[in-house]
Amino acid sequence: MQDCFDGDCTLLTGPATIPLDAATFYYPSVQVTAISAASLTYRVVYPHGGEIQSTVGLGLGGAGFGFREFPAIRVGLALVDGVPALVLQPGALS
Repeated sequence: MQDCFDGDCTLLTGPATIPLDAATFYYPSVQVTAISAASLTYRVVYPHGGEIQSTVGLGLGGAGFGFREFPAIRVGLALVDGVPALVLQPGALS
């Protein structure tokens, strides 16, 4: 999971908490709460209270999170050899 610290990775895993570089992205982590071949649910806790939770289907760019002038992170789901994978990529949310 250390590979995701810079916000750019493809990770084959089940539910897990992925540490992020809070100095770069503001948020210290993203938590995958459920993952399957059809959908991925993630949660981001705000450092000063509150949180977001979102569910995405296959693909990248349908969801993400960011704060003010910090770079945003796009969240997606891919299948790698039939295995569901979380995809994180820094980039503008559109």
